[in-house]
Amino acid sequence: MARPLFSETTTLAVPAEYAFAFLADPSTAPVIDPAVREYTPDSLPMRVGTRNLIRFRMWGVPVRAVSVVREWEPGRRMVMENVQPSWPVRAVATHTFVPDGDGCHYTWAMDFHSSDPLGALGGRIFARFMHSNAKGQQRRFALAVQQRFAADSATEHPTDG
Repeated sequence: MARPLFSETTTLAVPAEYAFAFLADPSTAPVIDPAVREYTPDSLPMRVGTRNLIRFRMWGVPVRAVSVVREWEPGRRMVMENVQPSWPVRAVATHTFVPDGDGCHYTWAMDFHSSDPLGALGGRIFARFMHSNAKGQQRRFALAVQQRFAADSATEHPTDG
């Protein structure tokens, strides 16, 4: 069946390793995505095989999902696949961080897999929600991670006054 796909990229003024760690920290999930009500991994630090309980709101409707980490390359790439619910659509989120000088380029891409016509329709609807959410998430993530990096840098390297 057709697989709706989206990808959003933003440039960050922080190192890739820092941005990756910020995104991988479950406590930052509601900061960068206000739809998230809970993000609880079953192991920290996360790694391949970690299961994440995620509670969020989609157009005001509460949703409970479980994802599994399929790939984990600290500072570079993380791939999560939803396993519950697994029908009518399964989503795979890929987060990549490409170093560029002192900063990086961060891309959030999602692919939606369905096994029947209902899943294809559900995939298109879910893809629309997630793509809209990704655009806002990119803005919030950039702001939050850059503010935290600046604060951390100021703490590590205070100026003499």
